[in-house]
Amino acid sequence: MIKNIIFDLDGLLADTERLHIKSYVQAFTDHNIELTPQKYQEHWIRNGLGVKEYIAQFNLPYTVEELHNHKHQIFLEYAKTDLLPMPFAKELLELVKNDFRLFVASNSYMKNVKMVLSQLDMLDYFEALAARETVPNLKPAPDIYLYLAEGYNFNPDETVVLEDAQKGIDAAYAAGMKSIAVPTQYTSDNDFSKADAIVNSLEDVTIVILKKL
Repeated sequence: MIKNIIFDLDGLLADTERLHIKSYVQAFTDHNIELTPQKYQEHWIRNGLGVKEYIAQFNLPYTVEELHNHKHQIFLEYAKTDLLPMPFAKELLELVKNDFRLFVASNSYMKNVKMVLSQLDMLDYFEALAARETVPNLKPAPDIYLYLAEGYNFNPDETVVLEDAQKGIDAAYAAGMKSIAVPTQYTSDNDFSKADAIVNSLEDVTIVILKKL
């Protein structure tokens, strides 16, 4: 029986992917580096890579810290006025908060995770958060899920992961956890063959489905 739910953040609870795309494209453009939304979707969303790997792949003359800090400042400006929850995110959290232990596992940095959850008034729903700096290997590696399971004493086989992207579904599968894919316009072409269920939106994730997994 499922007792624990791990939520992704970007594109799952928070409608932030469009803000991340705009922020990265602007930050890279400001440094005279070409980054299209299509390249972002392939590199970041599907494959779970980041600035470090992008710099290495294209041999760019900038540091990770330099590019990320610039992007982060741009993102914060967008988030002040344009940050929204994904449809039915708050309703789902209200629905499951008394029956399951709730966690967040994100490839974003912890400062972003906390800022987004706080601004959306979601932070208090979760027992713990795990982020980019929490583990050495990010999704699609299973490390971030296993870190939560080991650190908070719960069984992977009693856990379901909610993700919008292939990298998260693959990570959940590798961790021995169930998973539900909730594709978005940015991830609809991902391979979700390792998911235990695929739904159209968070509105379709009900306690009945969770208990049946």
